[in-house]
Amino acid sequence: MKYDQITVLIPAYKPDEKLVKLVDDLIAADLRRIVVVDDGGGEAYKPIFDAIREKAHVLTHPVNRGKGAALKTGLKHIMKKPGGGVVTADADGQHTPADIARIADVLLEKPDTLVIGSRDKKAMPPRSKAGNTLTCAVFGLLTGLWLNDTQTGLRGLPKSALEAFSDLEGDRYEYEINMLIAASRMKMPVEEVTIDTIYIDDNASSHFNALKDGLKIYKLMFREAGKFCLSSIICFVVDYIIFILLHHAAGASRILSQIGGRVVSAPLNYWLNSRMVFKKQASGQSLGRYFLLAGCVLAASCLGHWLLELIHVPAVLAKILVDGVLYVVSYRVQRSHVFGAHEKNL
Repeated sequence: MKYDQITVLIPAYKPDEKLVKLVDDLIAADLRRIVVVDDGGGEAYKPIFDAIREKAHVLTHPVNRGKGAALKTGLKHIMKKPGGGVVTADADGQHTPADIARIADVLLEKPDTLVIGSRDKKAMPPRSKAGNTLTCAVFGLLTGLWLNDTQTGLRGLPKSALEAFSDLEGDRYEYEINMLIAASRMKMPVEEVTIDTIYIDDNASSHFNALKDGLKIYKLMFREAGKFCLSSIICFVVDYIIFILLHHAAGASRILSQIGGRVVSAPLNYWLNSRMVFKKQASGQSLGRYFLLAGCVLAASCLGHWLLELIHVPAVLAKILVDGVLYVVSYRVQRSHVFGAHEKNL
């Protein structure tokens, strides 16, 4: 069979008959390896799962643990048996068997790629469209991975990433954003496939809590950037004090004062970022890459100060403007090329 190595993983919390139909339709489409995780819906939903037990392998959480926990339970089970990639799909009818098969097709063609089923934002309800658009923008700015849909549950997971994905933090919807963060860290190829945008009864069956789950998602996205910000603030204060002392107290030029501040703050910044932010063991390679970046940032900083001095921008304001822009550039480069270079595993 075409899909004999592909497993469809469906987390299900308090499902209805749409789950039974989905399983039947998947089997009709030759997607016969199906794992469904009953995420603690209780006895009232037992008949639904009983109806598919002979068609799919059903795993059960005694109590509700969340979508992320259900996905991880399914992945750990799937990895125990020989197989290939995994397609995750929702149980509420929002993902059609045809789209699930299309994701499986791409995964078979590109087995090392994370395949994302991307919905058309124009067809989303206003609240979902606004939240998804904002999350995509913030996620892209922080990681450099620009996606049209960060919240889709229809995904093709490469076999090589299953172990890493099964150990990720997050038990609810934040797990899915953490999966994308992990993919960006591992420099995993990501491909988006346009799928049907289906919202049943304005997504009334969704268990997503906009406030509670939204905060968890943004906490994960900003955690690393927040630590980087703290590290940068500490080093900025050190850099700024030395700059002021050299420029105003000692009478040194702006350029020499800028260089003096960076000579002291750069080693401190490397140590803080390797230990606190990116949690990477210091190495000769990362140290070399860091100081190459530091040299480029310093050159750009000096150029920026020189240009702003030509138009008579005060030294203190110029430093804030130049360092603010270079802060964003430095974070992205350190994340992807200094401490994330050649990273294959989490």
